[in-house]
Amino acid sequence: MGTGFVIYTMAGPRSISAQKNAATEAALAQVKQALIGWSASRIPTLGSPNIRPGELPCPDMNDNGLDDDGSCVAGAIGRVPWQTLGIPRPLDGSGETLWYAISGPYRYKYSSSTPPITSDTLGNLTVYQGSSAATQTSQAIAILFAPGAPLGTQARGTTTGLCSTTSTTIQQRFCATNYLEATGGGFNAQTGGPFIQAVASGVVNDRVLAITNADLMPLVEQRAAQEMMSLLEDYYNAVGDYPWADISDGNSNHTSGDATNRARFPCGATFPYNWGDNGTPSLPDWLSNGCASASGWPGVIYYTVSKSRLESSGSICSSCTSTNLNITNSGWAYLCTHLAVPFTCTLGIVPSGSARLILITSGASTGGRNWPDITLDAITGYFDDAENSNNDDDTYVIPATSNNPNRDRMYIVR
Repeated sequence: MGTGFVIYTMAGPRSISAQKNAATEAALAQVKQALIGWSASRIPTLGSPNIRPGELPCPDMNDNGLDDDGSCVAGAIGRVPWQTLGIPRPLDGSGETLWYAISGPYRYKYSSSTPPITSDTLGNLTVYQGSSAATQTSQAIAILFAPGAPLGTQARGTTTGLCSTTSTTIQQRFCATNYLEATGGGFNAQTGGPFIQAVASGVVNDRVLAITNADLMPLVEQRAAQEMMSLLEDYYNAVGDYPWADISDGNSNHTSGDATNRARFPCGATFPYNWGDNGTPSLPDWLSNGCASASGWPGVIYYTVSKSRLESSGSICSSCTSTNLNITNSGWAYLCTHLAVPFTCTLGIVPSGSARLILITSGASTGGRNWPDITLDAITGYFDDAENSNNDDDTYVIPATSNNPNRDRMYIVR
C-alpha cells in the first residue's frame, strides 16, 4: 500500500498536468482549423459586398462569443469569437476561454477600398521564442493564446478598472492583462505585440500558437482558383469563348499584334465581352479589387487558354504557339469538369495531354515576392518549374508533388 501511495502521489499530478496540456493543445488546434475554414469560405452578400476570402474575424471583446463586427484595430486582442466560428466555446486545460490577436491586413470588413487578401499578403505580428533574442515569426496573421490559471495579481471578476490593453475602463474579466503575461521582451496582452511563447513559470503560463500565411493560404488559394475557374466556365457557356488574357493593366489584350492567350486573368475591360454583359457573370469585389495594379488575385494566379477556345478561334492571337494547351507530364493537379453542375475541381493524378484552360496558383508567400513590373507578362520567380515560369509557349508541366504551402498548384479544364 505504501509503495502504491508513493507511485500515485508521483504519477497523479503529472497525469493531471498532461491532461490539462492535452486539452489546451486540442483547443488551440480546433480554433486554428476553424479560423482557416471560416476564412476560406467567406462569401460576399448584397449587404456586405466587400467580404473577402482570406479575411479573419475580429476578436470577441465582451465575452459573448461574437466578433467585434469588423471594427477592431490592427493587432487587437480579445477572446476567440467562437460563436462566429460556429464551434463550442474553446477552453484550455484550466477552463479558460482562448484569447486571440489579429494582424491588421487580415481584419474582417477592413475597408471597402482595401484590395483582397491574396497569397502575397503577409501578417505583421511578431512572436518571440523564449526572449526577444529569438524570433519565432514576424509575419503572423493571427495568434492564439491559452491563458491558464491566474498568476500574481491577475483578477478576473466583474470589478471595473483601467485596462492597459484597451486604455479604457472595463470589467477585469474583459481585460487581457488579467489573463496574459509579459516576459523576455514580449507582452501577450499588448495590442500589436510583440508577443512571446515562453516556458511556464511563476510569472508566465500562456501557451501561444501563431498562424501564418503558409497555414491559411493553401485553402484560401484553392477557393480563389476554383471560383475563378467557375467564372471562366460560366463566361464560356454564355458566349462560346474564354476571354483574352491581360499582360499590362487588368484589361484583355485583344487587338491584332498584342492579343494574348496567357499571363493574367482579365479583371477589368474584358473581350469579347465584359464581365456581366451578354449573359456572362459579374466578378465579385474581392476578385476585381486591386485589378489595375495587379495587387489582387489576378496578380498571383496565372491564366492561360487554348487558341481554339478564343474569339474567332484565336485567329489574331500573337502569343499562341499551338492550337491547344499541352501538358507534358502526369502528376497531382486539380481537374475541373467542363459543363459540370455544380462546377467542381478534384485533386488527383492528371495524365499528360491537351487542355482547354489552365490556372496555376503561386502558393503562399514567405516575403519579398511581388510582381516585378506591371507591364511584365512573365510570372518570374513565382513558379518552381521553368516550363511554367518562362511564359514562352503553350506547353506546361504539372508541378512536382510537394507538401510545401508555397508550392505551385495547377487547375485544368480538358
